[in-house]
Amino acid sequence: MEGRPEDAPLKVCPHCSVATRTDAPVCPSCGGSYVRGRRMPRVRWRWWFAIPIVAGAFLVGYFGISRLVEDDSDSAEGAITLQQAREVPASASQAEAEDRLGEPAVERAPRENSGTTCSFYSITDQPDTLWQFCFKRDELVSSAPIQG
Repeated sequence: MEGRPEDAPLKVCPHCSVATRTDAPVCPSCGGSYVRGRRMPRVRWRWWFAIPIVAGAFLVGYFGISRLVEDDSDSAEGAITLQQAREVPASASQAEAEDRLGEPAVERAPRENSGTTCSFYSITDQPDTLWQFCFKRDELVSSAPIQG
């Protein structure tokens, strides 16, 4: 009675779904193996990638916002205090003024035939105020605040 097909266990092929009584390790219909291999557990890589991305975005946002919030108006290019503007001597050249105050926020090109160049600095003590320094032939000819 051993070896009779009726004694063989009924196996369902995981590949073609044909049910057959057989002792063979492969399906007689499609040749696929009855033995199911153990699958490795799937690692959810999406979560592992998300953690450093979220942490990086947090750090960039935190340090970016803190730089915007910090009061570094004294170190801003073209920004001076009212006192600094008043302390520029009337005999100063454009190079001396820029050495004393730094680069201007806006520098207007000289007008044709006038030879006058004006530099503008924003005043940190008074909002919406600029200080205008005008030079003619590298000598200071006017220095005054401008309300904006």
